[in-house]
Amino acid sequence: MRFFIRLFLFLIVIAALVYGYAWYKNKQSVDSMIINNGGSYDSTYLDLNGDSVIKGIRFNIPGLSDAATVQELRMGTGSLLTNVRVAKAFANQDLEGLPNHFDLLFDAKGAKLPLDPAMDQTNAGATPFLNLATFAGCGNRTDLSVADLSSLGIYALTSDAKVKVSIDKTNSKAFADFYINLDKLSTLKMDFRLDGFSFTNPFGMGLGGGSIEVSDNGIQRDINKLCAQESNLSEKQYTERHISYLKHLLFRENIYLSPEFYQTYAAYHANPRSIKLKFHPDSSLQPMSLAGVSPRRLMSLLNADVMINDQSITPLFGNRPDPSELPELDEVTPEESTLTIVQGLTVQPTAVASLANYVGYDAFFNYRGQKYKGEILSVSGDNALIKYEINAGNRVSKPFAISEIKNLRVRREFVPPKASSDN
Repeated sequence: MRFFIRLFLFLIVIAALVYGYAWYKNKQSVDSMIINNGGSYDSTYLDLNGDSVIKGIRFNIPGLSDAATVQELRMGTGSLLTNVRVAKAFANQDLEGLPNHFDLLFDAKGAKLPLDPAMDQTNAGATPFLNLATFAGCGNRTDLSVADLSSLGIYALTSDAKVKVSIDKTNSKAFADFYINLDKLSTLKMDFRLDGFSFTNPFGMGLGGGSIEVSDNGIQRDINKLCAQESNLSEKQYTERHISYLKHLLFRENIYLSPEFYQTYAAYHANPRSIKLKFHPDSSLQPMSLAGVSPRRLMSLLNADVMINDQSITPLFGNRPDPSELPELDEVTPEESTLTIVQGLTVQPTAVASLANYVGYDAFFNYRGQKYKGEILSVSGDNALIKYEINAGNRVSKPFAISEIKNLRVRREFVPPKASSDN
């Protein structure tokens, strides 16, 4: 019995020494990764699986008043023995000593980057194509400023992220899964299969398949509302305007999408949920072979399927339209008035000079290139105060310069023209 007690105590001592050594090596690695790069952290330890856990990470970013922080970062393989083997192989640069099958796990919780007005000053150079497409038809806007995000209640970029890379040395394959959730913005999910994977020859691997999915967490809806308001259109009308501008943008880039795409995209723009790209090429593709190919050729090589709001689009591409077939810009379908209809009144062309006679009436007019409909509240001097609708259920009052009101129509009593005199 004493033998077993001594053996048990001996194993405890050995385990403590191993853990102490592993903790020391972990702290060395963490200090090298964080402290040596200008950051700091509150604590670090190894969990029961031997995974490294770091809490309270902070990095000061030059030019920004607040630090970027991560509440907790967890890294490892999920297995104590595998962690030991992998750490030893990497430390000795002995890649052949890595296990034949293992996972690399990264889990970041509570990452936060406070927004700072200085961030708006770093956007130099050409506007990314994705921004141009997202804000097509939104005037001169190509992005959201820090002030815009603050008005939406977004004061920091907050995120949780997970990465899992599964290595299969026996079959020379690797599988990578990414999950990044940006609170109030979007969620990105990606998975890739890499064929011919080798630590010693990373450029020799090929893309065997995978998917990319972006889900809206509310930001696309906020952009639609903002652009509709700035364009003095309803959200439905802004969607029509946006697609017209998008067609012109894609035409200039020699990208010709099908009517089925635009029909599905219009429904997505009105109710954005997710866009997903699934690809399964007939044979593995070298990443460098995809550089510089046209969008149509790229989708063909990837053997890709595009899904918008879970609806597959077939076909994705169409024929090149004649330029005359492109939609007119800044022309949207007039919507039926949602203003109060008064019995016995009809919408009639009306002289702008007589606007003061119709206080309390509904007016329809053009003003500085935009169409308006609203209720005339008052007329004073050179201005008319009109309450108009910016989107469903939301109306605001604004003074309009009478001299710039064009094509005025008022819902009013019908007044027959005076009979002509033969005198």
